Amino acid sequence: MSHPVFGEGEVLDSRWHGTELLVQFQSGLRLWLPTQRVRLLSSRGEFVPGEPQPALVEISTIQARRMIEAFRLGIVPHQDVESFTFGREKPIAVLDGALANLTHGQGGVFMVEGEYGAGKTHLLEYIHHRALALGMATSLVQFDPAEVSPHRPKRVYREIVHNLRYIKDEAEHGFRDLLSSGTGLEEMKDHVFLGPVLAKLRRLDAGQQQSEVFWQWVEGESTKEYATEQRSPFRVKGGQRIPALYDFSTAADLYCNILSGLSWMARKLGMKGLVLLVDEAETVTHLWDIMYLAKSVNFMDGLVRTAQNDADLKRINDRMVHNRVRAVPYIYRDPSLLLVFATTPDPYDYAYIKLANRIKHRVELEPLEDKALYDAFSTMVMIYRRAYPDFTVSDLDQKRLLREASRRNIEGVRAFIKFSVEALDVTRLRAQGVLPAAKN
Repeated sequence: MSHPVFGEGEVLDSRWHGTELLVQFQSGLRLWLPTQRVRLLSSRGEFVPGEPQPALVEISTIQARRMIEAFRLGIVPHQDVESFTFGREKPIAVLDGALANLTHGQGGVFMVEGEYGAGKTHLLEYIHHRALALGMATSLVQFDPAEVSPHRPKRVYREIVHNLRYIKDEAEHGFRDLLSSGTGLEEMKDHVFLGPVLAKLRRLDAGQQQSEVFWQWVEGESTKEYATEQRSPFRVKGGQRIPALYDFSTAADLYCNILSGLSWMARKLGMKGLVLLVDEAETVTHLWDIMYLAKSVNFMDGLVRTAQNDADLKRINDRMVHNRVRAVPYIYRDPSLLLVFATTPDPYDYAYIKLANRIKHRVELEPLEDKALYDAFSTMVMIYRRAYPDFTVSDLDQKRLLREASRRNIEGVRAFIKFSVEALDVTRLRAQGVLPAAKN
Protein backbone atom coordinates (compact mmCIF):
# COMPACT_ATOMS: atom_id res chain seq x y z
CA MET A 1 0.00 0.00 0.00
CA SER A 2 1.05 3.63 -0.25
CA HIS A 3 0.34 6.80 1.68
CA PRO A 4 0.65 10.32 0.18
CA VAL A 5 2.96 11.44 3.02
CA PHE A 6 4.65 8.33 4.50
CA GLY A 7 5.21 6.46 1.22
CA GLU A 8 4.92 2.69 0.66
CA GLY A 9 4.41 0.16 3.42
CA GLU A 10 3.00 -3.24 4.40
CA VAL A 11 -0.41 -3.81 5.99
CA LEU A 12 0.06 -5.84 9.18
CA ASP A 13 -3.43 -5.86 10.69
CA SER A 14 -6.87 -4.24 10.66
CA ARG A 15 -9.48 -3.25 13.23
CA TRP A 16 -12.91 -1.64 13.62
CA HIS A 17 -14.44 -3.81 10.89
CA GLY A 18 -11.63 -3.03 8.50
CA THR A 19 -11.95 0.76 8.73
CA GLU A 20 -8.41 1.12 10.13
CA LEU A 21 -5.16 -0.56 9.04
CA LEU A 22 -1.91 -1.10 10.92
CA VAL A 23 0.85 -0.19 8.44
CA GLN A 24 4.60 -0.81 8.67
CA PHE A 25 6.25 1.76 6.38
CA GLN A 26 9.61 1.26 4.65
CA SER A 27 11.00 4.11 6.78
CA GLY A 28 10.37 2.02 9.91
CA LEU A 29 7.31 4.00 10.99
CA ARG A 30 4.39 1.89 12.21
CA LEU A 31 0.94 3.53 12.39
CA TRP A 32 -2.79 2.84 12.56
CA LEU A 33 -4.40 4.74 9.68
CA PRO A 34 -7.96 5.10 8.31
CA THR A 35 -8.42 2.75 5.36
CA GLN A 36 -9.64 5.55 3.07
CA ARG A 37 -6.33 7.41 3.49
CA VAL A 38 -4.16 4.67 2.03
CA ARG A 39 -4.03 3.15 -1.44
CA LEU A 40 -3.65 -0.61 -1.85
CA LEU A 41 -1.17 -1.40 -4.59
CA SER A 42 -1.97 -3.97 -7.26
CA SER A 43 -0.47 -2.65 -10.50
CA ARG A 44 2.85 -4.52 -10.15
CA GLY A 45 1.55 -7.75 -8.69
CA GLU A 46 2.03 -6.78 -5.04
CA PHE A 47 -0.05 -8.75 -2.56
CA VAL A 48 -3.25 -6.91 -1.60
CA PRO A 49 -4.87 -8.16 1.62
CA GLY A 50 -8.48 -9.19 1.17
CA GLU A 51 -11.35 -7.84 3.24
CA PRO A 52 -11.50 -9.69 6.58
CA GLN A 53 -14.87 -10.75 7.87
CA PRO A 54 -16.13 -8.17 10.44
CA ALA A 55 -16.76 -10.87 13.04
CA LEU A 56 -13.09 -11.91 12.91
CA VAL A 57 -11.46 -8.49 13.05
CA GLU A 58 -11.65 -8.15 16.85
CA ILE A 59 -10.95 -11.76 17.90
CA SER A 60 -8.69 -12.35 20.89
CA THR A 61 -5.35 -14.14 20.84
CA ILE A 62 -6.96 -17.19 22.46
CA GLN A 63 -9.75 -17.29 19.88
CA ALA A 64 -7.22 -16.91 17.07
CA ARG A 65 -5.07 -19.77 18.38
CA ARG A 66 -8.14 -21.98 18.67
CA MET A 67 -8.89 -21.30 15.01
CA ILE A 68 -5.28 -21.93 13.97
CA GLU A 69 -5.30 -25.31 15.70
CA ALA A 70 -8.40 -26.27 13.72
CA PHE A 71 -6.86 -24.96 10.47
CA ARG A 72 -3.90 -27.29 11.03
CA LEU A 73 -6.39 -30.14 10.60
CA GLY A 74 -7.91 -28.49 7.55
CA ILE A 75 -11.17 -27.65 9.30
CA VAL A 76 -12.91 -24.58 10.73
CA PRO A 77 -14.21 -24.47 14.34
CA HIS A 78 -17.98 -24.89 14.19
CA GLN A 79 -18.60 -21.66 16.11
CA ASP A 80 -16.64 -19.70 13.48
CA VAL A 81 -18.07 -21.35 10.40
CA GLU A 82 -20.31 -18.43 9.36
CA SER A 83 -17.41 -15.98 9.61
CA PHE A 84 -14.98 -18.17 7.68
CA THR A 85 -16.95 -19.11 4.58
CA PHE A 86 -15.81 -17.87 1.18
CA GLY A 87 -16.92 -18.40 -2.40
CA ARG A 88 -20.08 -20.39 -1.62
CA GLU A 89 -22.63 -17.67 -2.32
CA LYS A 90 -24.64 -19.74 -4.83
CA PRO A 91 -25.07 -22.96 -2.79
CA ILE A 92 -25.75 -20.89 0.33
CA ALA A 93 -28.43 -18.93 -1.53
CA VAL A 94 -30.09 -22.20 -2.61
CA LEU A 95 -30.09 -23.65 0.89
CA ASP A 96 -31.13 -20.34 2.45
CA GLY A 97 -34.13 -20.52 0.12
CA ALA A 98 -34.90 -23.99 1.48
CA LEU A 99 -34.75 -22.65 5.04
CA ALA A 100 -37.05 -19.80 4.05
CA ASN A 101 -39.56 -22.31 2.65
CA LEU A 102 -39.42 -24.27 5.91
CA THR A 103 -40.44 -21.16 7.85
CA HIS A 104 -43.70 -21.39 5.88
CA GLY A 105 -44.11 -25.08 6.69
CA GLN A 106 -42.75 -26.42 3.39
CA GLY A 107 -40.04 -29.03 3.85
CA GLY A 108 -37.89 -30.59 1.17
CA VAL A 109 -34.79 -32.59 0.34
CA PHE A 110 -31.45 -31.39 -1.01
CA MET A 111 -28.28 -33.22 -1.92
CA VAL A 112 -24.93 -31.45 -1.55
CA GLU A 113 -22.39 -33.11 -3.83
CA GLY A 114 -18.64 -32.68 -3.95
CA GLU A 115 -15.39 -34.57 -3.92
CA TYR A 116 -13.57 -35.39 -0.68
CA GLY A 117 -12.33 -32.19 0.94
CA ALA A 118 -14.54 -29.94 -1.20
CA GLY A 119 -16.19 -28.38 1.86
CA LYS A 120 -19.41 -30.40 2.21
CA THR A 121 -19.12 -30.74 5.99
CA HIS A 122 -18.29 -27.03 6.26
CA LEU A 123 -21.44 -26.15 4.29
CA LEU A 124 -23.59 -28.40 6.52
CA GLU A 125 -22.13 -26.68 9.59
CA TYR A 126 -22.99 -23.33 8.01
CA ILE A 127 -26.62 -24.39 7.41
CA HIS A 128 -26.76 -25.80 10.94
CA HIS A 129 -25.89 -22.37 12.35
CA ARG A 130 -28.30 -20.60 10.01
CA ALA A 131 -31.15 -22.94 10.96
CA LEU A 132 -30.57 -22.37 14.67
CA ALA A 133 -30.49 -18.61 14.17
CA LEU A 134 -33.79 -18.77 12.26
CA GLY A 135 -35.55 -20.57 15.10
CA MET A 136 -35.51 -24.16 13.84
CA ALA A 137 -34.69 -27.38 15.61
CA THR A 138 -31.75 -28.99 13.86
CA SER A 139 -29.52 -32.03 14.07
CA LEU A 140 -26.27 -32.75 12.23
CA VAL A 141 -25.26 -36.42 12.01
CA GLN A 142 -22.55 -38.32 10.22
CA PHE A 143 -23.14 -41.75 8.75
CA ASP A 144 -20.60 -44.45 9.47
CA PRO A 145 -20.83 -47.99 8.03
CA ALA A 146 -19.92 -49.54 11.40
CA GLU A 147 -21.61 -47.33 14.00
CA VAL A 148 -24.29 -45.12 12.37
CA SER A 149 -25.54 -46.88 9.28
CA PRO A 150 -29.12 -46.53 7.95
CA HIS A 151 -29.49 -50.31 7.84
CA ARG A 152 -29.72 -49.92 11.65
CA PRO A 153 -32.30 -47.10 11.86
CA LYS A 154 -32.35 -47.10 15.68
CA ARG A 155 -28.71 -45.99 15.67
CA VAL A 156 -29.50 -43.18 13.24
CA TYR A 157 -32.42 -42.12 15.43
CA ARG A 158 -30.19 -42.21 18.54
CA GLU A 159 -27.60 -40.01 16.83
CA ILE A 160 -30.23 -37.55 15.62
CA VAL A 161 -31.84 -37.02 19.03
CA HIS A 162 -28.44 -36.85 20.73
CA ASN A 163 -27.37 -34.01 18.41
CA LEU A 164 -30.72 -32.21 18.23
CA ARG A 165 -30.49 -28.53 19.20
CA TYR A 166 -32.65 -25.42 19.11
CA ILE A 167 -32.45 -21.89 20.51
CA LYS A 168 -35.13 -20.51 22.80
CA ASP A 169 -34.93 -17.44 25.04
CA GLU A 170 -31.33 -16.95 23.87
CA ALA A 171 -30.32 -20.34 25.32
CA GLU A 172 -29.49 -23.63 23.63
CA HIS A 173 -31.82 -26.58 24.23
CA GLY A 174 -31.90 -30.25 23.27
CA PHE A 175 -34.15 -33.24 22.69
CA ARG A 176 -35.24 -33.61 26.32
CA ASP A 177 -36.23 -29.96 26.46
CA LEU A 178 -38.28 -30.40 23.29
CA LEU A 179 -40.24 -33.36 24.66
CA SER A 180 -40.67 -31.73 28.06
CA SER A 181 -42.12 -28.65 26.37
CA GLY A 182 -44.47 -30.86 24.37
CA THR A 183 -46.11 -32.62 27.32
CA GLY A 184 -49.01 -30.18 27.13
CA LEU A 185 -49.78 -30.93 23.46
CA GLU A 186 -53.00 -32.90 23.55
CA GLU A 187 -52.92 -33.04 19.72
CA MET A 188 -49.95 -35.43 19.94
CA LYS A 189 -51.81 -38.13 21.85
CA ASP A 190 -52.58 -39.98 18.60
CA HIS A 191 -48.89 -40.42 17.76
CA VAL A 192 -48.05 -44.09 18.17
CA PHE A 193 -44.79 -43.44 20.07
CA LEU A 194 -44.61 -39.78 21.12
CA GLY A 195 -48.20 -39.76 22.41
CA PRO A 196 -47.65 -42.31 25.21
CA VAL A 197 -44.13 -41.00 25.84
CA LEU A 198 -45.46 -37.51 26.51
CA ALA A 199 -48.18 -38.95 28.75
CA LYS A 200 -45.53 -40.86 30.72
CA LEU A 201 -43.39 -37.72 31.06
CA ARG A 202 -46.34 -35.83 32.54
CA ARG A 203 -46.50 -38.41 35.35
CA LEU A 204 -42.76 -38.83 35.83
CA ASP A 205 -40.92 -37.25 38.76
CA ALA A 206 -37.81 -35.68 37.25
CA GLY A 207 -35.95 -36.09 40.53
CA GLN A 208 -36.16 -39.88 40.58
CA GLN A 209 -33.42 -42.12 39.19
CA GLN A 210 -36.08 -43.97 37.22
CA SER A 211 -36.58 -40.76 35.24
CA GLU A 212 -33.03 -40.93 33.85
CA VAL A 213 -33.49 -44.57 32.89
CA PHE A 214 -36.67 -43.72 31.04
CA TRP A 215 -35.05 -40.80 29.21
CA GLN A 216 -32.18 -42.98 28.06
CA TRP A 217 -34.64 -45.55 26.80
CA VAL A 218 -36.58 -42.89 24.84
CA GLU A 219 -33.31 -41.64 23.35
CA GLY A 220 -32.50 -45.08 22.02
CA GLU A 221 -29.71 -45.82 24.50
CA SER A 222 -29.34 -49.30 25.86
CA THR A 223 -30.30 -49.52 29.54
CA LYS A 224 -29.80 -53.27 29.49
CA GLU A 225 -26.95 -53.48 32.00
CA TYR A 226 -28.64 -51.74 34.92
CA ALA A 227 -32.29 -51.29 34.07
CA THR A 228 -33.66 -54.52 32.68
CA GLU A 229 -32.89 -56.98 35.44
CA GLN A 230 -36.08 -58.46 36.82
CA ARG A 231 -35.27 -57.28 40.36
CA SER A 232 -34.15 -53.79 39.35
CA PRO A 233 -36.44 -51.08 40.76
CA PHE A 234 -35.59 -48.94 37.72
CA ARG A 235 -36.46 -51.48 35.05
CA VAL A 236 -38.42 -50.05 32.10
CA LYS A 237 -41.23 -52.54 32.43
CA GLY A 238 -43.92 -53.52 30.02
CA GLY A 239 -47.40 -52.10 30.25
CA GLN A 240 -46.28 -48.60 29.33
CA ARG A 241 -48.28 -48.94 26.11
CA ILE A 242 -45.29 -47.48 24.32
CA PRO A 243 -43.94 -49.36 21.28
CA ALA A 244 -40.42 -50.64 21.68
CA LEU A 245 -37.66 -48.84 19.81
CA TYR A 246 -36.96 -51.80 17.57
CA ASP A 247 -33.32 -52.53 16.92
CA PHE A 248 -33.74 -54.17 13.55
CA SER A 249 -33.46 -52.95 9.98
CA THR A 250 -37.13 -53.25 9.00
CA ALA A 251 -38.18 -50.62 11.58
CA ALA A 252 -37.55 -47.72 9.19
CA ASP A 253 -41.28 -46.95 9.25
CA LEU A 254 -41.33 -46.34 13.02
CA TYR A 255 -38.32 -44.02 13.03
CA CYS A 256 -39.51 -41.97 10.05
CA ASN A 257 -42.86 -41.69 11.81
CA ILE A 258 -41.16 -40.45 14.99
CA LEU A 259 -38.97 -37.93 13.13
CA SER A 260 -41.94 -36.54 11.21
CA GLY A 261 -43.79 -36.31 14.55
CA LEU A 262 -40.89 -34.39 16.09
CA SER A 263 -40.97 -31.91 13.20
CA TRP A 264 -44.72 -31.44 13.66
CA MET A 265 -44.22 -30.98 17.42
CA ALA A 266 -41.43 -28.44 16.90
CA ARG A 267 -43.70 -26.31 14.75
CA LYS A 268 -46.53 -26.55 17.28
CA LEU A 269 -44.14 -25.31 19.95
CA GLY A 270 -43.30 -22.17 17.99
CA MET A 271 -40.27 -23.35 16.05
CA LYS A 272 -40.09 -23.19 12.26
CA GLY A 273 -39.64 -26.93 11.79
CA LEU A 274 -36.89 -29.57 11.94
CA VAL A 275 -33.70 -29.59 9.84
CA LEU A 276 -31.82 -32.90 9.51
CA LEU A 277 -28.31 -32.65 8.06
CA VAL A 278 -26.70 -35.96 7.07
CA ASP A 279 -22.97 -36.04 6.30
CA GLU A 280 -21.01 -38.86 4.64
CA ALA A 281 -24.16 -40.28 3.05
CA GLU A 282 -22.01 -42.19 0.56
CA THR A 283 -20.75 -44.51 3.33
CA VAL A 284 -23.91 -46.53 2.77
CA THR A 285 -22.19 -48.03 -0.26
CA HIS A 286 -19.44 -49.47 1.97
CA LEU A 287 -21.87 -52.15 3.10
CA TRP A 288 -20.94 -55.36 1.35
CA ASP A 289 -24.01 -57.33 2.43
CA ILE A 290 -26.64 -56.74 -0.26
CA MET A 291 -29.48 -57.18 2.26
CA TYR A 292 -28.04 -54.47 4.52
CA LEU A 293 -27.54 -52.22 1.51
CA ALA A 294 -31.13 -52.68 0.34
CA LYS A 295 -32.53 -51.93 3.80
CA SER A 296 -30.27 -48.88 4.13
CA VAL A 297 -31.56 -47.56 0.84
CA ASN A 298 -35.14 -48.23 1.98
CA PHE A 299 -34.64 -46.17 5.15
CA MET A 300 -33.02 -43.30 3.26
CA ASP A 301 -35.74 -43.44 0.62
CA GLY A 302 -38.32 -43.36 3.43
CA LEU A 303 -36.64 -40.31 4.98
CA VAL A 304 -36.60 -38.53 1.62
CA ARG A 305 -40.26 -39.20 0.91
CA THR A 306 -41.16 -38.22 4.49
CA ALA A 307 -39.48 -34.82 4.05
CA GLN A 308 -41.26 -34.49 0.71
CA ASN A 309 -44.57 -35.18 2.48
CA ASP A 310 -45.40 -38.00 0.07
CA ALA A 311 -49.12 -38.74 0.49
CA ASP A 312 -48.54 -42.45 -0.28
CA LEU A 313 -46.52 -42.79 2.94
CA LYS A 314 -49.31 -41.54 5.20
CA ARG A 315 -50.72 -45.05 5.14
CA ILE A 316 -49.21 -48.53 5.20
CA ASN A 317 -47.54 -48.88 1.81
CA ASP A 318 -46.86 -52.35 0.42
CA ARG A 319 -44.04 -51.00 -1.74
CA MET A 320 -42.06 -49.94 1.35
CA VAL A 321 -40.48 -52.14 4.02
CA HIS A 322 -42.55 -52.14 7.23
CA ASN A 323 -41.72 -53.79 10.53
CA ARG A 324 -43.76 -56.90 11.32
CA VAL A 325 -44.30 -56.17 15.00
CA ARG A 326 -46.39 -53.03 14.73
CA ALA A 327 -46.35 -51.53 11.27
CA VAL A 328 -47.00 -47.79 11.07
CA PRO A 329 -47.12 -45.22 8.25
CA TYR A 330 -43.81 -43.52 7.52
CA ILE A 331 -45.39 -40.07 7.87
CA TYR A 332 -47.27 -38.54 10.79
CA ARG A 333 -49.62 -35.76 9.67
CA ASP A 334 -47.92 -33.00 7.64
CA PRO A 335 -44.26 -32.80 8.63
CA SER A 336 -42.19 -29.61 8.55
CA LEU A 337 -38.94 -31.36 7.76
CA LEU A 338 -35.94 -30.24 5.71
CA LEU A 339 -33.44 -32.99 4.89
CA VAL A 340 -29.98 -32.24 3.48
CA PHE A 341 -27.60 -35.03 2.46
CA ALA A 342 -23.90 -34.44 1.77
CA THR A 343 -22.28 -37.04 -0.42
CA THR A 344 -19.51 -37.75 -2.88
CA PRO A 345 -21.21 -38.54 -6.21
CA ASP A 346 -20.74 -41.95 -7.80
CA PRO A 347 -22.73 -42.49 -11.03
CA TYR A 348 -22.03 -46.23 -10.88
CA ASP A 349 -23.33 -46.78 -7.37
CA TYR A 350 -26.80 -48.24 -6.79
CA ALA A 351 -27.52 -46.32 -3.58
CA TYR A 352 -26.39 -43.01 -5.05
CA ILE A 353 -28.44 -43.50 -8.23
CA LYS A 354 -31.52 -44.43 -6.20
CA LEU A 355 -31.28 -41.29 -4.07
CA ALA A 356 -30.26 -39.01 -6.92
CA ASN A 357 -33.33 -40.06 -8.90
CA ARG A 358 -35.57 -39.32 -5.92
CA ILE A 359 -34.01 -35.94 -4.98
CA LYS A 360 -34.70 -33.07 -7.37
CA HIS A 361 -32.63 -30.38 -5.69
CA ARG A 362 -28.89 -30.89 -6.11
CA VAL A 363 -26.13 -28.54 -4.98
CA GLU A 364 -22.72 -29.12 -6.54
CA LEU A 365 -19.59 -27.80 -4.82
CA GLU A 366 -16.98 -26.74 -7.36
CA PRO A 367 -13.35 -25.86 -6.49
CA LEU A 368 -13.12 -22.37 -5.03
CA GLU A 369 -12.37 -19.55 -7.47
CA ASP A 370 -9.25 -17.39 -7.14
CA LYS A 371 -10.99 -14.52 -5.33
CA ALA A 372 -12.40 -16.85 -2.68
CA LEU A 373 -8.97 -18.41 -2.14
CA TYR A 374 -7.48 -14.94 -1.97
CA ASP A 375 -9.96 -13.77 0.68
CA ALA A 376 -9.63 -16.98 2.69
CA PHE A 377 -5.83 -16.80 2.69
CA SER A 378 -5.81 -13.12 3.64
CA THR A 379 -8.15 -13.82 6.54
CA MET A 380 -5.96 -16.70 7.71
CA VAL A 381 -2.93 -14.40 7.71
CA MET A 382 -4.85 -11.86 9.79
CA ILE A 383 -5.92 -14.57 12.26
CA TYR A 384 -2.39 -15.97 12.38
CA ARG A 385 -0.98 -12.55 13.23
CA ARG A 386 -3.52 -12.21 16.00
CA ALA A 387 -2.52 -15.64 17.34
CA TYR A 388 1.20 -14.80 17.18
CA PRO A 389 1.52 -10.99 17.64
CA ASP A 390 5.29 -10.99 16.90
CA PHE A 391 4.84 -12.77 13.58
CA THR A 392 5.49 -10.85 10.38
CA VAL A 393 5.46 -11.94 6.75
CA SER A 394 6.27 -9.74 3.78
CA ASP A 395 3.89 -9.06 0.91
CA LEU A 396 6.22 -10.95 -1.40
CA ASP A 397 6.20 -14.03 0.85
CA GLN A 398 2.42 -13.85 1.20
CA LYS A 399 2.06 -13.83 -2.54
CA ARG A 400 4.41 -16.81 -2.87
CA LEU A 401 2.62 -18.80 -0.16
CA LEU A 402 -0.78 -18.06 -1.67
CA ARG A 403 0.43 -19.25 -5.07
CA GLU A 404 1.71 -22.51 -3.57
CA ALA A 405 -1.44 -23.02 -1.48
CA SER A 406 -3.67 -22.41 -4.50
CA ARG A 407 -2.14 -25.42 -6.21
CA ARG A 408 -3.55 -27.56 -3.39
CA ASN A 409 -7.07 -26.37 -4.13
CA ILE A 410 -7.34 -29.11 -6.74
CA GLU A 411 -7.27 -31.52 -3.77
CA GLY A 412 -10.09 -29.63 -2.06
CA VAL A 413 -10.63 -26.76 0.36
CA ARG A 414 -9.39 -28.83 3.27
CA ALA A 415 -6.00 -29.33 1.64
CA PHE A 416 -5.79 -25.59 0.84
CA ILE A 417 -6.49 -24.55 4.45
CA LYS A 418 -4.15 -27.15 5.91
CA PHE A 419 -1.28 -26.22 3.60
CA SER A 420 -1.75 -22.47 4.15
CA VAL A 421 -1.46 -22.61 7.92
CA GLU A 422 1.43 -25.10 7.76
CA ALA A 423 3.25 -22.72 5.41
CA LEU A 424 2.72 -19.86 7.87
CA ASP A 425 4.01 -22.12 10.67
CA VAL A 426 7.18 -22.85 8.71
CA THR A 427 7.69 -19.14 7.96
CA ARG A 428 7.34 -18.25 11.65
CA LEU A 429 9.63 -21.04 12.88
CA ARG A 430 12.29 -20.14 10.32
CA ALA A 431 12.20 -16.52 11.45
CA GLN A 432 12.68 -17.71 15.05
CA GLY A 433 15.61 -19.91 14.03
CA VAL A 434 13.81 -23.09 15.08
CA LEU A 435 13.92 -24.31 11.48
CA PRO A 436 16.77 -23.69 9.03
CA ALA A 437 16.33 -20.96 6.46
CA ALA A 438 14.95 -21.91 3.07
CA LYS A 439 17.51 -22.80 0.41
CA ASN A 440 17.59 -20.51 -2.61
